[in-house]
Formats: sequence, structure tokens, C-alpha cells
Amino acid sequence: MTISSKDELQFLIHRAWEIEKKFESLSAWKSFVSMGSSNRLTVLTLARESHAHRLNLEKLLKILGLEVPTKEIPEVTFEFEGVLPSEMLSNIVEYDEMARDLYNHILENTNSQIISTLCSHKGNRFYYKVLKQMIEDETKHICMVRKISGLIERIQ
Repeated sequence: MTISSKDELQFLIHRAWEIEKKFESLSAWKSFVSMGSSNRLTVLTLARESHAHRLNLEKLLKILGLEVPTKEIPEVTFEFEGVLPSEMLSNIVEYDEMARDLYNHILENTNSQIISTLCSHKGNRFYYKVLKQMIEDETKHICMVRKISGLIERIQ
């Protein structure tokens, strides 16, 4: 499915922005508080990089001359009441996989002529560089979380 219109591209970048914003939200901090101290750094790293991704998406929107999101999809939060830390991490991995898949879709399916039309050559390079970097980051996040998720026991 080729992304062949400005509106389609804007819609998908807005969805990515929402995913990143929701991860860095209060619910991510609930997981930070619930984790054992040895795993808090991982959750903090994920939240911090999610914030950087959201800012990069805002830059992309600006460079492409697209609107910044003003309406969000209904609030979807992580629910951690009575959830095992390993289950929390599983939820986090799902979000990271969702973000990675969306970035991959945008990168691989956007008609390059749209990007060239919407921004300068410098902006064009930034667009592809940022998306590739965010795909790498999300892949790294998935590996980080999976690495520790099998090592976590229930916190009483």
C-alpha cells in the first residue's frame, strides 16, 4: 500500500506521534515505579528515547509542512495494577513493535516524490535519516526489554 498523498502521510505520522506520546506518559512512569531498581534504567531509557522520537516526528511534520496533531485518539494506557513486571515488559515490547512496524511502513511505502515535493533536499535527507534511526531504536528497545524480561520475578 503506497502512501501517495500528503493527507495519508500526515495521518500516519500523527499515529506514530501518538504512540510515542503515550509511551512517555504517566503510565510509563507507573512501570518505572513498579520495576525493580535494576530494571528502572531500561524503562527510563525507553521513555527518554520515546520523547526524543516524538520531538523528531514534530520536526518531520514541520519540515514537510504538515499539521502538528491537535486531536488524539482516545487515551490508551498501560494498566499495571496486579500485573507481573514481565507482563509490563511484554506490553512495552508490543508498543515498540507497533512503532517499529509503523515506521517501517512509512519508510518503505511513501512515494519519494511526495517527500521531494513537500520539502527541500536537506529535509528529504532528514526524513529518511530520522525514520531509519527510529526503526533502529525501536529494534534496540525490543532487544533490551526481551533480554531482561525473562529475568524478572514478581514484586510483592
